[in-house]
Order: sequence, then C-alpha cells, then structure tokens
Amino acid sequence: MRSIPTFPQSMRPLVVATALALAAPTLLAQTPAAKPAPTPAVAPPATAKPAPPTTPASPPAAAPVATAGPAAPADPNAPPPAPPPPPLSDIILTNGDIITLDDKRPSAQAIAIKGTKIIAVGKSKDILARWKSDGTEVVDLAGKTVVPGFVDAWGQMSRLGLATVAAQLQSPPEGTVTDVNGVLRALRDWSRGDLAQRFGWIVGVGYDDSRLREQRPLNRSDLDSVSRDKPVLIVHASGRQVVANSEALKLAGITRDSIDPPGGSIGRWPGSKEPDGVLDGAAAVALLGSLPQLSKDERMAMIQQGQSLMLESGYTTAVEARATPDDLALYTQAADAGLLKLDVAFYADLASAGSVLKGHKSIGPRYYKNRLRLAGVSFALDGVAEDRSAWLTQPYQLPPPGKRTKFAGYPGATDEVATDLATRAWANGWQVAVQANGDAAIDQFIGAIRAAAARHPAKDRRPLLVGAQTLRDDQLDALKEAGASVSFAPQRLVLSKPALADYLLGPERTARFAPAGTAHQRGIVTLLHADPALTAPSPFGAMAAAVKRPVGEDRQLAPLDALKALTVLPARQLGEEKTKGSIAAGKLADITVLSANPLKTPADKLGEIRVTGVVKEGATVFGGPDGGVPITR
Repeated sequence: MRSIPTFPQSMRPLVVATALALAAPTLLAQTPAAKPAPTPAVAPPATAKPAPPTTPASPPAAAPVATAGPAAPADPNAPPPAPPPPPLSDIILTNGDIITLDDKRPSAQAIAIKGTKIIAVGKSKDILARWKSDGTEVVDLAGKTVVPGFVDAWGQMSRLGLATVAAQLQSPPEGTVTDVNGVLRALRDWSRGDLAQRFGWIVGVGYDDSRLREQRPLNRSDLDSVSRDKPVLIVHASGRQVVANSEALKLAGITRDSIDPPGGSIGRWPGSKEPDGVLDGAAAVALLGSLPQLSKDERMAMIQQGQSLMLESGYTTAVEARATPDDLALYTQAADAGLLKLDVAFYADLASAGSVLKGHKSIGPRYYKNRLRLAGVSFALDGVAEDRSAWLTQPYQLPPPGKRTKFAGYPGATDEVATDLATRAWANGWQVAVQANGDAAIDQFIGAIRAAAARHPAKDRRPLLVGAQTLRDDQLDALKEAGASVSFAPQRLVLSKPALADYLLGPERTARFAPAGTAHQRGIVTLLHADPALTAPSPFGAMAAAVKRPVGEDRQLAPLDALKALTVLPARQLGEEKTKGSIAAGKLADITVLSANPLKTPADKLGEIRVTGVVKEGATVFGGPDGGVPITR
C-alpha cells in the first residue's frame, strides 16, 4: 500500500503493523554409518611361541570418493530468475465490527484490499485463508468499528479553514458565548492578536442571536463599542447575514440613501432610513466583497486546514458548494500540486461562475482529475429561518425590528431568474443544487426545475434541494415526481428550537422543521449534512439530531437510514454509487475506523464516537491519537 504524507499538527504518527513470519522446516540429510576399522593385532609376549602363519585377509575395499567437477559457466543469455509472485492482497483488515451498508452483506469481520480497491469482504478466517499470502499486510482492528468513508452532501471545505482563524462566537454546545457581552468580549480579545493587526479588520464567525440570552440581533452601535477606528464585522451562523459597525458600513458605501438589493435587505433604525448595521442576503454579500483579500498562500492554507478538519471527521469525499471563479482557480491549483488527499466535488455558483465552466480543461463532470471534479452548479433562492431570511408563504411568528407585522421573509430571486438559472443547468447537462429553506422558495424551486425539464427533457438529472427547513407535506410528492433529492441539516432544530417555537415559526411549523424522516418515508432520496454554524463538520451530530428530534418525533430517521444519508446516498447523489458509499468488492477502499458502532450507540452518546483512522483508496490519510489505522504502506 502506498504511503501518503499526513498533515501537520492534526495528524499523529501511525503505528507500524507487525509482519507475520512463516518458518519453512529444514530437511536433514542422513548418510550411512561407516564400518569400524579392524582392530590391530597385539604383539605376543617375548616368551611365547610364535604363532603359526596365517593367510592374511584381504583388506576391505575402500569406498569411492566423489570429487567435484568443474563448475558449469553461467549462460549470459539465460533469462533472469522469475520475480516472486505478487501478494494476493496488499492489506487485510481483520477482527473488526464492519458495517458495510451493502444490502447483500450488511456486516463483516474482514476486508481485503488490493491497490486502491476492495477485493473481498467477509469473515476473518475466510478472508485470511483465501487472500493472505507473502507480502500481505494484516492489520488487527481489535474490535473497532469500520464504516464507509463519509461522503459530504453539502458544505464549503475552504470556509471551514477561514472559520478557524476568525473570532469564535458560537454558543454552547459548540462554543462558550452565551450573551451579547460575550460576543463583544470575544471580538475585543481577538482584535489584540497578530492576525487582526495584519488583516486590518475585526472579524467574528458563528454568531446566532436566537441562541443568546437576550435573543436580540446585534447592531452597529454594539460593534462600535468594540472599535470605531477599525471595521468590525460578524457573520451569522446561517452565512446569510452579517452585522457591521459604522466604519465597515462606510467602507462598503452603505448609507441612508442605499436601496435594498434584489434578494437582500439593509436593516434600518426604527422610524429612520439610517442603516442599523444588519445586512441580509445579497446586501451581506455586497459587504463581504469589501473585505481585504487574503493572499493565495493564505487561502491555500485555508483549504489545507479545511481538508484536515474533514479528514479528522471521517470524510473521504468533500463538497465545495456555491464556489466562485476564484475558488475554482484556487482548487485547480491545489489539485495540480497534489495537495488534495480526499476527493473534492465542486458545485460552482451558477450566477458568478457558470460562464467559466464550459470547456474548462482542468475539471469535468465525469471523472476526478487529481482528486477534483465538477459535480454541478448551484444557486440560492432564500436565506434561513433562524435569521428570518427564509421566504415563507405564512408570516413569521414575530417580525424582525422595523419590519411589518406580516413579514414572511423575501425571495433571493424572481421566478424568471430562478427558471432561467435552472434551464441553463439543464441545457448544459449540469446537475443543479439549490438552497431553499422557506416553503415559498421551495415552491419556486419546484416550478423552476419543472420548467427546465420541460424545455430540455433528460433522464435521471438528480436535482438537489438543500436546507428545506419548512418543507410542507404537500410538496413531497412534487419533489419525488421531479426526481429531486433533499439534504437536511437537522442540528439547527436542536440548537435553535426555543427561538423557532417562540418567535420565529411557532410550535406547529417547528415540529415539522427539516422533516428528514417524512421525506424518507415518501421515497425521496434523503441526505444529511453538517450544520454550517459549526467550525468543524460533525457527521455524528447530524446523525444524532436526525435520529432523536426534540419535537416532531414522527419525522425522525432510523439509525441505519441516518448512516446511509451520510454515506451511500450522498455518493448516489454525486453519481458515484458504483465506487463509493458502501464496503463491497470492486469499490474504492475508502474506509473510516471508529471507536464505537453508531448503530449500537444511544443517540445521546453518538457525539462521543471518535474517528480513529481514515483510509482513502487504500492509503492512510488520517490516524487518531489512539493508534489510528496501523497500515505501513
């Protein structure tokens, strides 16, 4: 097996597996014993009469002595000796609790690997008897659990790296910020660091007003108390809202005379046109464009850091969603330099990057090149319910400050724009993935893909709906008819339930929030992705939230279905179900080793499961602190 360099700091040295030596018995040659020599006659005493003469006996014939002849000269034309036969398998993982997610063989004890692929799965004694030979490395898993490598359904790997270097504003359980003062204190502390001095801005991530004690959004006055001279910016956990101080608004050119952009909103002080610092949707994107740009080396380091976080979480395939042309160029550079240790599927932002995709020579929709592949295109139709930017058919329980009573969010695009984007994707043969959380935005998504399919009929296009927080039961049949899959982030219900029930959606809609179990029961391909508010992906957090909901228990997923929603079904969505997502002969050796079996672990204990090792195509790419996967090749 090939050895792949591991990553700095986060990786641990791998334990060397002990090779088993077989001793061949030696055959000892035996020779016949020689006859004893005759005993010489003893001379008679001097006084004795001489003995009568005797006829001497003939001496025994001497045994012929073999002599070595001259050595035969070597034939210079003789072919070289045949090399030893290659091993039947390179690696055998044995003595494990293997969850294959292959319906033909749901569980196993051992896996045989040859090169980059799995060649056999079964019982330990059978695999060893059939596939072990000289040169095979046998790895004892010591009872650890093995699952297929996790496949990301929706994420932004490069953004994970960025999130780790900004001020951390997450609330429990991911962070420690519990109130407004905690947010401001974290920003002040971060502003004293070296990165803040070099960057020139004070930036925080993971802020979520619905989980603060005051349950109110921060505003420019709050952030002015951190600094009036430097721009201050905090990014909401949803990724769709930011809050800026006065200096940041000034740099972005946002004033009382600015108008709301399509698909966005500029917050105002009550009874005034003066901006209050809260920017939603497209308005937030405009301000983010004012941020100073990191160097290519720094951005490449962010990709490396994001990759490390994905590997530590057990993923062997990542997704870069809503990717810009700059992202495309940077990932292509990383791929060409051999820096990608897991596969990265690219969903390009259609509005900004669609024009550069056609005919791009570095990546394509069919195969990976240096671990990079174009999965499809993407766009967003609204925001999220937590910051009241999801577009609903019915108003929010309480409107945000300064909004009318019947406020129901707002669309991210008109029906015409949504249909045009979907039609462009269909016309070019690109799979389309669309973020839509409000039920009005989901109606728009359904209408857009129906129109696109009518103009460009094609089979099995697998459109993907991402988020679907307020998906209605009556929309499920339309999604199934369109062949759409749905990816949910169920952790948001666990983290934001009080705010969702009390003043965002109300109890009834909260009980239906992100209904993964209902979608699965209706026969829709149901996926799970990690919460975007987290600084590291958490497949077991997503699994736990889907298996045990705080409300709406009838919409839960069974543990096995939840695990499939993190492995084999995202692989299907990417069109890679023949090579990934389950442990079976012929598939890639993408394997994650766990400290415990997630199908036998209570939902409230799933978060305690550790990833102890990750194998990508037969090579160890991550080893945990307790030994990892002891593969030496």
